Amino acid sequence: MLVLLGPPFEGTDAEYARLAQVTGLVAYELRTRIRPGSWGVVRALADEAQARQLGQAIAAQGFRVAVVAAQLIYEPSRRTAILHGLRLDPEQLVLELSERTIAVPYAALLVIVRGEVQLGGRPVQRSTTRSSATFRAVVPSASDVAVFRESMPSGDFDAYAAADLHFVTVPWIARVDARAFPFETLGLGADKPVQSLDQLADALAERAGIRVDRSNRVSSVASFSTPGPARTASPVPGGPAPARVPREGDERFEGYSRLIGEAERQTHG
Repeated sequence: MLVLLGPPFEGTDAEYARLAQVTGLVAYELRTRIRPGSWGVVRALADEAQARQLGQAIAAQGFRVAVVAAQLIYEPSRRTAILHGLRLDPEQLVLELSERTIAVPYAALLVIVRGEVQLGGRPVQRSTTRSSATFRAVVPSASDVAVFRESMPSGDFDAYAAADLHFVTVPWIARVDARAFPFETLGLGADKPVQSLDQLADALAERAGIRVDRSNRVSSVASFSTPGPARTASPVPGGPAPARVPREGDERFEGYSRLIGEAERQTHG
């Protein structure tokens, strides 16, 4: 179990001193784990009751805390749908998937995780493309069924910029892939996809009143998001080793995005 502390956190000497008192860790160690404005791992514990007890103690000090199972990065329900387009209506966001569109109230957006997906670290594994009609809508309806993950073309890129949209009501994730997203339909420059991606993320965050997480390169959460050779055993001493589930693309960013989404979901509102 991961005990996470997240924003708002200013990283003052007084805040680190309070954390040190309740966690038993020295302030120097806490500074390496928890950074201002980012989610970070305070402790990784095998015992769930102990982790929740620590989380409650930290929350009692006025901090934003989530207790998240590291194994959730393997859950099949937390899969990614590649967006083929977006429409920003006055009251809602319209997601364009491969075979269907889903209207989402802006209030249903939870957090946007912006990062870079690395493709050079391991072979990209292809999966059979499934219909986007099987995605459960963000606003649940009787026709919603099980989620899936689309196969994602890797092209000739070693890395690409992406933004994952997480929602309050469902665990699946909608991804804006800067390589192929039609930014021009939103009046954004298609010749500068990375800048257009950042503009889109900021615009969505402003409309929904949410934050854009850009901390995957510096957050200690990323250390617990990769199941490669170093993660074949349990990420915490004494804990069960999760089943290895091959995933295409960048497992580090995939896992980080899922952990951040769950932390935001637990502490939403």
